[in-house]
Amino acid sequence: MPKPKLSPEGEVIAAYGAAMVAAFQVLVSCLEEIEAIHVGQYPAALGVYMELVKSNKNEVSDMTLAVLHDIRAATLA
Repeated sequence: MPKPKLSPEGEVIAAYGAAMVAAFQVLVSCLEEIEAIHVGQYPAALGVYMELVKSNKNEVSDMTLAVLHDIRAATLA
């Protein structure tokens, strides 16, 4: 299925989100490499945080949760 064409604003938002995810992947990899955090520790903690804020609907937007989900998924690998 082809991806829908994004507006210029949508392209900027998508690029920003992809760059953030990539930056977190690099950061987490570096922290794991120097043993500052254990492998899997960051995505696990992020998952706990996401579950906590889901119960407070007004605290975090659905878009924010979607970005956090993408970061968590990327750092699980």
